Amino acid sequence: MKELYIEHEERFGAVLAPLYSAFSNVKPMRKFYSFVIDDLRKSRFRSMLDVGTGPGMIPIALSKLKNARMYAVDPSESMIAIAKRKAGSSEKINFALGSSRHIPFKTKFDMIISTLSFHHWERKRESLQYLKKFLTEGGQIRIYELQRKRKPMLPWLGSHTLDANEAILVANSSGLRVTRIKKRDGFICLTMKP
Repeated sequence: MKELYIEHEERFGAVLAPLYSAFSNVKPMRKFYSFVIDDLRKSRFRSMLDVGTGPGMIPIALSKLKNARMYAVDPSESMIAIAKRKAGSSEKINFALGSSRHIPFKTKFDMIISTLSFHHWERKRESLQYLKKFLTEGGQIRIYELQRKRKPMLPWLGSHTLDANEAILVANSSGLRVTRIKKRDGFICLTMKP
């Protein structure tokens, strides 16, 4: 199998994956997931790919709200195992090992999302160029992250955030254009289209 992580990308193995999954239930994270789900529930799509799904919170929640086919990838076997366990017997979601540079599905998507994962991608431009190939005509990519502030509360938090101007430059160099920027409560979403 292709190596899904590259040097300098944060890895979530057997120890970190369950901790991250538990962290997904704290109030600030629930607020973030609400921001994402509220935004996506208003959008029309028949198929969605979640890149860097982690414990699968977004596709699991959306599978209950929308009549759409959900696909989700993560480079961590531990995260995929947690996501599958949380999804139970849902036939609307396909979880698989993958990354922003390796999508194992042979289909195209109306919506490709990344939630709290984009900041981990070591080769953002290369990843966006690759993901763009999986969009249907009229499809879009949405990146959901914590919004970068001048002085983060915690020093390490700065690298786990998104600066809109930097992301726009990366999108443009990838052949994508940012068509919408949505901000709320310290969260940000950039919508990108070819």
